[in-house]
Amino acid sequence: MIKKAFYSVSLLILLFLLNGCGFKPILTGSDYNFSIKIDSMSGNGEINSKIENKLKVLDGTKKLFNLSLNSRETKNVLSKDSKGDPNILELVINLNYKLSTNGKILVNKSLTQRSSYNNISDKFELSKSEDILKDNLVENLVSDIINSATNLMIDDN
Repeated sequence: MIKKAFYSVSLLILLFLLNGCGFKPILTGSDYNFSIKIDSMSGNGEINSKIENKLKVLDGTKKLFNLSLNSRETKNVLSKDSKGDPNILELVINLNYKLSTNGKILVNKSLTQRSSYNNISDKFELSKSEDILKDNLVENLVSDIINSATNLMIDDN
């Protein structure tokens, strides 16, 4: 009974501390006065949909940017063990994107994000860690897209 009360009080204190410290998610969209609409996507569907979901939070009304995506994901073997089995792997995501407005291309960029990781025998755990790495790499790509759009907004002022 005392443990339950202690955990409840601890959770309540933690919630008050997080609320009072000004914590808020990075991509809430409230600080951006633009929105990005995806016109076309090609390449890796999973990467494209992750990018699309992360950009949906942008709900600014001042300007609308149109985005064209072309992504590619590759997995490379960086080293092998003595048996010839993969030991160190690399996940590479290439993204070509174009930001435009009113039919005029404002940004045309190619990005590459990569991360290396150790192979593990449990394929389920390997798949989960690859998904986490993929999410992190996509987060970096989305940050670059948002930075490009933010720079365009600064240039307009």
